[in-house]
Amino acid sequence: MKLFKYAIFIALPFLVSNCAAIFYGRNQKVYINSEPAGASLFVNGVDTRKTTPCTIKVKRRQPEGFINKKNEIVYVLKKENYYDGEFRDYAKKDYLPVYLDAIYITPGIFDLLVGASTKTFTKNVSVKLNEKGKTIVKTDTVVKKEVVYVNAGTKEGKYVFERKSDVDIDIPEVGKEKENRYALIIGNEDYSSRQIDLNTEINVDFARNDASAFKEYAIKVLGIPENQVIFMLDATTGQMKQGISKLNLIIKNTDGEAEVFVYYAGHGLPDEVTKEPYLMPVDVSGKNAADGIKLKDMYDKLTEFPSKRITVFIDACFSGGARNQGLLAARGVKVKAKEAVNNGNIIVFSASSGEQSSLPYKAKEHGFFTYFLLKKLKETQGNVNYSELSAYLKKNVSLQSVLLNDKEQTPQVNVSQSMIDAWGNISIK
Repeated sequence: MKLFKYAIFIALPFLVSNCAAIFYGRNQKVYINSEPAGASLFVNGVDTRKTTPCTIKVKRRQPEGFINKKNEIVYVLKKENYYDGEFRDYAKKDYLPVYLDAIYITPGIFDLLVGASTKTFTKNVSVKLNEKGKTIVKTDTVVKKEVVYVNAGTKEGKYVFERKSDVDIDIPEVGKEKENRYALIIGNEDYSSRQIDLNTEINVDFARNDASAFKEYAIKVLGIPENQVIFMLDATTGQMKQGISKLNLIIKNTDGEAEVFVYYAGHGLPDEVTKEPYLMPVDVSGKNAADGIKLKDMYDKLTEFPSKRITVFIDACFSGGARNQGLLAARGVKVKAKEAVNNGNIIVFSASSGEQSSLPYKAKEHGFFTYFLLKKLKETQGNVNYSELSAYLKKNVSLQSVLLNDKEQTPQVNVSQSMIDAWGNISIK
């Protein structure tokens, strides 16, 4: 009897550490392929150092991370000259090992504890990558360059930046490149293609124009090297989180010298209970705001490591209404979102305040906020400090919104504690 007890005592650690292998295994093999092949594979934001096609092992129990939810795996495939491909997979129950566990009670308990007996992911994952577009030059009264972006998220399969506004042409090219500057630029316009229950009126007018134009100003006026600009149109949850995580690592590895610019145009939405504001990826329903990108989480990620300065421009509102109407306009949601408390050296310019909407400037095919932001950068060639820029935006956006839309829209500035005394005198150039 004593010998039996000693045997159980000795075997227990082995059972606990390897119990998932009794029936089903703690890990699962997954075959990953892409069309075309040769794409780099990232799993929950981590570079696997493998290219498609390949086979990897994933843990059946997945903890929650910035990229993924609990028991979710996000595969992102990256290939030069192609848009990133994404596949999100949630663990499903497999009832065969559950049945075996019921028969073999002791190992079954251990399997249940580690989740091995019930958590199974897709065994074969295949992702089609969409090729990036080309540049077209047309001659009219002026030479206009139209950039074509092939994007799976759009119904037409492409988007053309046509440069119809005065801020889209003759953009000044000033100064030299600044090697410590980086940018994340996102324009989320087409929500209806990703969510079949939405109609096109829910889309955000001109958000892709806004992001495309801001990208050119980032390169030509702000001096950000083009290869240091992360640019996304109609971005999904995984893509947005990947971009934020990449900026986080850039800041971490630049020894406090990074100057970072973040630009977002698209839907914003508050959680009706917590009043926390969220940025909305194109694949997130307005009924589930908490599945979006919480502003506080983004700010925390950007300020986790020291940087010289982080400037954020948000052409979205968080009241439940937006350029045409909000994702929840039919429910009449009007919630005053919380003010984010920011750490680090961060300055946030927002398109509107309180319960206001962020509106379109239809004649210019941009958002009001973005149009006047770009107009000031063009007029000054970037030689403007943050205080002057803030005053200009408040004056012009507020007045023109009332004149043209009969609605108030007042841009706001939110500054971290460490920047309160200094932010106004800093030059954006």
